[in-house]
Formats: sequence, C-alpha cells, structure tokens
Amino acid sequence: MNKSITQDTLNDNQISKTIRSFFTRFHISSALKSANAYKRKGIPVAEIFQ
Repeated sequence: MNKSITQDTLNDNQISKTIRSFFTRFHISSALKSANAYKRKGIPVAEIFQ
C-alpha cells in the first residue's frame, strides 16, 4: 500500500511539473492577463488554471 501512495505522489509531481512547463513555454499567464482573467486577491489566476 505504501508503494501505491508513493507512486501516486510521484505521478502527481510529474504531472504538475509538466503543466508548469506548458504554462511557461506557451506564456499562458500572459494570455490570461490579455483575456482580463483577474481576481481581486488570493491565489493567482494562473495557479487556479494549473
């Protein structure tokens, strides 16, 4: 059972890394700003999309 939890965590980390890489490569944060995707405060819009 511990192997499954560890494996899932590793998979989740790899997916998160891939998503961050995609956002950086394609300048998604800039696209969100251009589309007026703003919030007043709290978690940045780009993190919500990620």
